[in-house]
Amino acid sequence: MKTVLIALSLPALALAACATGDNVAPPPAGFDASATEFTGWVRVRGEEFQLYDTEVLLNTGGAAPCVSGALPRNLQRASGDLNGQRVRFYGRTRAWSERGSSQLLDLQGSQVSNLCRRDVVIQADRVEVIR
Repeated sequence: MKTVLIALSLPALALAACATGDNVAPPPAGFDASATEFTGWVRVRGEEFQLYDTEVLLNTGGAAPCVSGALPRNLQRASGDLNGQRVRFYGRTRAWSERGSSQLLDLQGSQVSNLCRRDVVIQADRVEVIR
C-alpha cells in the first residue's frame, strides 16, 4: 500500500510543479524584452494573447515559440477578432515572477496564466493591426 501511495504522489508533485509556473523559459530568440513595441502574429485565448514571430509558428501552435500577454481588461475582452492577424502591441514586459505565489498575473485587470510559459509576459496598452 505504501508503494502505491508513493507512486501516485510523484505524478501529483510533477503536475503541481508545472502548475506553479516555475517551469518557464526565456523568450524566443530575437524577442527584445526591453522593447516597447512587439510585432508578430496573434492568437487570443480568453484573458490573454499569444504573440508568435511568424504566421507559420502561429499555425503550428504550441507554447514553445510565443510570448503571452494581455491588454487592459476591456480591450482584451474585445480583442477576439485579432485572432490570426499580424499586429503590433505597444507596452512593456513584466517578469512572470512578479505574480508571487499566485497562478496568475494581473495585467491591468486581465488575468494572465502565461500559456507560452516564458519568464516574461507583455503588458500591452494598445494594439494595431498591420495590413
